[in-house]
Amino acid sequence: MATIKAFNGIRYAGKNITKEICPPYDVISSEEKSKLKKASKHNMVQLELSDASKTRNKYAQANFLFKQWLSDGNLIRDEKPALYFYEQVFKDHGKKMTRRGFFTALKLENPHGGAVKAHEKTLAKPKADRLSLLKAVKANLSPIFLLFNDDKKKIVSICKNIAKIKPSATATDKEGTFHKLWVISDEKIIADVTKTLAAKKTFIADGHHRYETAWNYMQYMKSKDKNFSDKKEYGYVLAYLCPMEDPGISIWPTHRVIEAPSHIEENIEKFFNVLPQSAFNKMQNSKIQPVMIFKDGKYRTLTVKNPALLKKAMPDRCSAYRNLGVSILHSILIPEVPADRYVYVKSEKEAVLLAKKTKKIAILVPATPVEAIKEIALNNETMPQKSTYFFPKLASGIIIHSV
Repeated sequence: MATIKAFNGIRYAGKNITKEICPPYDVISSEEKSKLKKASKHNMVQLELSDASKTRNKYAQANFLFKQWLSDGNLIRDEKPALYFYEQVFKDHGKKMTRRGFFTALKLENPHGGAVKAHEKTLAKPKADRLSLLKAVKANLSPIFLLFNDDKKKIVSICKNIAKIKPSATATDKEGTFHKLWVISDEKIIADVTKTLAAKKTFIADGHHRYETAWNYMQYMKSKDKNFSDKKEYGYVLAYLCPMEDPGISIWPTHRVIEAPSHIEENIEKFFNVLPQSAFNKMQNSKIQPVMIFKDGKYRTLTVKNPALLKKAMPDRCSAYRNLGVSILHSILIPEVPADRYVYVKSEKEAVLLAKKTKKIAILVPATPVEAIKEIALNNETMPQKSTYFFPKLASGIIIHSV
């Protein structure tokens, strides 16, 4: 079961940290990075995506800046161990929503087993990059995002009550999301939350690469620390935990753009019913999800002709995995195409515009339901990359965990 603890967080000294926070490192373009650096010389992007100096490589430079910011008081370390409650107020396709959870130190477990369940495959290159940064800075600069069952809504209630008091820090990002942070060192609240989570399994929503990197760092420390113990801070990772029952959970799909494979029309004719574009939105909540293809200026909604095809194409997968549009795409419509061949796009409109511009095809998929993520993770299965997009992303720079 999940083991969490309060920790002495490192955070920005200011109350309004709008100019200091940044998005997760893997969604920051070079243009946005420049804008963030101009916003503040202490913006977290300076650590997450540091640039080499004349005398230091980019990882050593990140460490240099981190220590400097601590020394000059731009970053402060809390004296008391705390849990850090976090709220994001945002608009999802015009609807105002609020998502609440908390930051904690989560005990690391083998990514391929244990109480922390993953659902997506990872790539070696991003993990190597993040491990080099972690070795240099010795801190989790950004969190992993996990979900857990809170069927009695105990944590939902605690989060709601804490949200009534004045926050310790606030920020507004470029997408208009309003971030609030509360530093809670109350021993009773910490004990209640810790006890509740001790009976729970957790599911990684976002941050699979960071979780595996933290695990790899702990293995690295086994060879470096003569007094190694997984109870030390490197045995934990910075985690944001959100109840599955929170009303603010929003999962967006991630669409694909790719050069049309030569056999795609043959596969469509053989395995799929072809329906009008309008059927796609109507059928998104179906047990077996549809996919939609934009090719040669036309939209087609595709549904699997025979459900038995799903088991044949994905024999070792649970039904929750097989029924997803993204799984049908990668296992039946366009099987055996490497993940790096696709361009991944958040909105349907952007995907179609890119397909037109590059003379490729766009494949649109429905969002993955949170219940499917849970079932797939409990079966120790991993989904194709970029199967989920939790909106909004967690900001980097809200809280830091030293290891």
